[in-house]
Amino acid sequence: MSTWDAVAEAAKAARRLNQAISGRHLPDEALKEIAEDIESLAARFESGDERNKLDDMLTRPHLAAIYAGQYTPLELEVGDEIEFDPFSIAGGDLHPASIGLSFVKESDESVVCTGTIDPMFAGPPERVHGGVQALIIDEVMGALNRMRGRQAYTAYLKVDYIGPAPLAAPAKFRAWVHNIEGRKITLRGSGDGPDGCFMEAEGLFIQRQDLPEGSAPTP
Repeated sequence: MSTWDAVAEAAKAARRLNQAISGRHLPDEALKEIAEDIESLAARFESGDERNKLDDMLTRPHLAAIYAGQYTPLELEVGDEIEFDPFSIAGGDLHPASIGLSFVKESDESVVCTGTIDPMFAGPPERVHGGVQALIIDEVMGALNRMRGRQAYTAYLKVDYIGPAPLAAPAKFRAWVHNIEGRKITLRGSGDGPDGCFMEAEGLFIQRQDLPEGSAPTP
């Protein structure tokens, strides 16, 4: 691998291909030719060295720092974009199946995630799959923890589906701090579309305990 820019370019092309396969009709003969081409490209990738997500993350200094347990809140202004995890499926530009969402600092204790969800992520016709919604709000809560300099793992996630989440239309997800007790971080979240709120959520995250010597204590 030379640079992450090259990976991002390949991942972007793969996302376009995924959307085209799931959203377009072609004659069977054309599909068979495309399948052969894709198999050939997959074989080229498989000839390369195997990647490991942890190794990938450790190449990004800010991710390496927080993975090492350092207290490293992001120095961002309100409205600045957050690079939570470039390898993630929700918004990572280095993931070939990324949903393509962006995360922004709303305040010191809240994050907003926006984007348009492609129909390839449908569950029932004309609405976003419930599991995809849960994945997204978990990622938004993760981005909030990341922004605050915490490495915490999801212990509990409850999602209430209030209405249909729109496909191919602007959607906004929010997460905010509700309560902190030692290593327990309780966050809440919501999802909104053109027709109003379609989901609410609550998540419990447990902050890492094995912090290295010299790290700031758990607030």
